[in-house]
Amino acid sequence: MIYLFACDNGDVINLNLDFDKELALCEVNITDQDTSENSSFIFYDTKNGPFESMSLVIPNNFTTQLMFNPNSNGDTQTIEIDGNITRFNYRSYSSDPTTYFCNVIAPSNLNILSDYYSTSGTANFLSNYVDDDNDGIPTSLELNLDTDNDGIPNYIDSDDDGDNVLTINENPDPNNDGDLSDAQDTDGDLIPDYLDADDDNDGVLTINEDENGNGNLFDDIATGSTTARFLDENFSELFIIPFVNTNIYFRTVSITITLTNINISILSSDFLELGSYETIIQM
Repeated sequence: MIYLFACDNGDVINLNLDFDKELALCEVNITDQDTSENSSFIFYDTKNGPFESMSLVIPNNFTTQLMFNPNSNGDTQTIEIDGNITRFNYRSYSSDPTTYFCNVIAPSNLNILSDYYSTSGTANFLSNYVDDDNDGIPTSLELNLDTDNDGIPNYIDSDDDGDNVLTINENPDPNNDGDLSDAQDTDGDLIPDYLDADDDNDGVLTINEDENGNGNLFDDIATGSTTARFLDENFSELFIIPFVNTNIYFRTVSITITLTNINISILSSDFLELGSYETIIQM
């Protein structure tokens, strides 16, 4: 996207806004026009040839923090740009500005050649997320399933059968091809280990073969064996443990930012897609 603009001195500026729209983020303290220091988020995008950036500064507060872990998919926020604590900037530089935004001290070899900012407009934020337990099984194959009936759907349950052995450690897809027909099935009962509450079919639930009670069933090996108890049908002692390992899953949040009605001396636009920022949080 290329814009041609005439400045007050008659010079024509060739403004190429062909950024990749993959935003980065910094948390910084910024001094506003009243010399007050405010905690802020800076979303920014940079490019080379020429060296340029677009950035958006917004306050870091309880409300804006919600966009990074929204209550619902598709949650939105709007923030008015005032040129002070909320600012949109376009800048050009003498060298690569990639490390400029997050450094307390700017690189010594970097000069800002031009700096334009908007004193009005609106920043619009759209937050979407995808949840996954990273257990080696595609989410599409785990929807609407809760194998162990613990109230946690399989796609966000890191231990689908509730046996205290993580699904990914029970080899649900040994060759990572997305086909689970070759999933590990220790006892050959046609129930893959990751869905089998008694992996070795010795009559003792896998969760009750944790001899030392530390939540790691792989280090419980009976005398005379080289295989963990929960996979060795020859040893069926019962060890009751009082806990189930904590479930962990991951949420990938994508925040799409658009700007409306921005107005800087070299750019006036009803709509500008700044880009998207992506983060992964542990749930």
